[in-house]
Amino acid sequence: MQVTLTHHTNTRKSLEIHVPAAEVTSTFGEALARIAPKVKLPGFRPGKVPKNVLLSRYAREIRQDVADLLVQRLFWDAAAAAGTQPISQPALEKADLSDGKDGSIKTLYDVAPDVKLPEYKGLNLTKKKRAIDDAAVEEHLESMRQQAAKLLTEDGVSAEGLYATFDIKAKPAGLKSQTYRDQVIQLDPKRPFDAEVMGLKVDETRAFDVAVPVEDPNKTMAGKMVHYQVTLKDLRKHTVPDLDDEFAKDMGDYADLKALRTFVLHELEEAAERDAHARLQSTVLETLLDAAPFEVPVSMVSLQLDDYSQEFANMIARQGVDPRRVNWNAYRQTRLREAERAVRSGYLLQTIGNAEDIQVSDDEIDADIKTYMEENKVQQPFAAFKAELEGRGATTEIKGRIRTDKIFDALIATATTTEELLDKKAFEELVELERKRDAGLASARFDAGGLESGEAEQEGGDPESVKHGEEAHVHGPDCDHDHDHAEEKPKKKAAAKEEQVVEEKPKKSAKKSEPAAEEKPKKHKKDDEAEEDKHKKAKKKSE
Repeated sequence: MQVTLTHHTNTRKSLEIHVPAAEVTSTFGEALARIAPKVKLPGFRPGKVPKNVLLSRYAREIRQDVADLLVQRLFWDAAAAAGTQPISQPALEKADLSDGKDGSIKTLYDVAPDVKLPEYKGLNLTKKKRAIDDAAVEEHLESMRQQAAKLLTEDGVSAEGLYATFDIKAKPAGLKSQTYRDQVIQLDPKRPFDAEVMGLKVDETRAFDVAVPVEDPNKTMAGKMVHYQVTLKDLRKHTVPDLDDEFAKDMGDYADLKALRTFVLHELEEAAERDAHARLQSTVLETLLDAAPFEVPVSMVSLQLDDYSQEFANMIARQGVDPRRVNWNAYRQTRLREAERAVRSGYLLQTIGNAEDIQVSDDEIDADIKTYMEENKVQQPFAAFKAELEGRGATTEIKGRIRTDKIFDALIATATTTEELLDKKAFEELVELERKRDAGLASARFDAGGLESGEAEQEGGDPESVKHGEEAHVHGPDCDHDHDHAEEKPKKKAAAKEEQVVEEKPKKSAKKSEPAAEEKPKKHKKDDEAEEDKHKKAKKKSE
């Protein structure tokens, strides 16, 4: 087998495979045998159409089938002979094939980047942490009071600030009347309609006219006089409980308000520590990415975009929005830089983990699963639950997450870290700065162990669930199962002694793309918000 290897970029390669006439002829025969039973032509029985007629009528389809068969049969051995390790499925770039003659096929594919690690030990880091003071505790308690507020029945008459439920009949001048039932309004006498319904008792009806301003956005109603007939059906007052011992007892197993305050202080301090640790990890990653620019494979970026698109499609579908209404190519373009950064992060962390020989044991995975089971009160036996997770690929994701955390722990352990406490104003300014920088970015990060099997050429477009009308698998970095769109990799064969490999540099190589401006990943939830479930992926698999 004669193979010509061409380097287009550090991660994009092509192989031109020269195919002997005998193998070309054999493959044409195989392609003809596949198409013949499907062809129906006048004057010929099924399967009996002559070869020359098939080649004449279906030349394009037959040559494409021949090329696909040869790529499937020859590519992986040719790549091994050329000394490259593809991480994507090959894309056919060119084929020169004629029955009975020597031919050639040329394929494009990606290889993993060669990551040159910067100095990653002994970093100087600043751990920015929200200072939890009495004011923060009181602010959180006030939030709890507001959340515990109730709408209690009011026996008086409609007044400012009360919540009123009306049946409304509206008749704009020159138009038909419309009836609106059970309309809930928090009354504000500054609004013309609300001013007319002040002082009503429940079940009382009142009729009045309101002039709609000419500049009203409702063009149908703008500038018209509207006649209303309104019946008050219900009246309620927004009532916030007092901050006292009774409130504390209502919130949970707390003896008094002092006990609740102690609990809130502890929770806020833990949340601040989690947030600061997540932000420190992001700082480490940002620092190392800045110091280690390298090209990422296009196919892996496309797979990352597939992930984002599928997640977004699932989210909007749950909200009742048809994913087919989304311009998916535009959506992918808006998240391109983010996807490139996510893939770079994965390869960088993978390389550091390999350099430090960081491993994850079965015991660590088991402990993680057991913790999840305890926190979520899973009643299944451990062995059965773990087997279920393994069947769905969740243990691979758990292993990748644990390894990523261990890599970060190792990096931070060798660093010199200075803690900086921020008051509320300084912390809010930091969060706002990050929000402007990271608007729209996902918080996901991953160790790229196992990145493989993307398509070398991918145009993007609709997520699989949109194409097929069903929920599709999100092809992520730890995917460890077969895909219908991917050709099965044949077993590698030892290169024959007579195989000839020619390594060729392109006359004009593609210019290596410059890394995009770095953008820091989103931080975890701040302050008193609940910690993001560290077992989210496992939970999704087990539900």
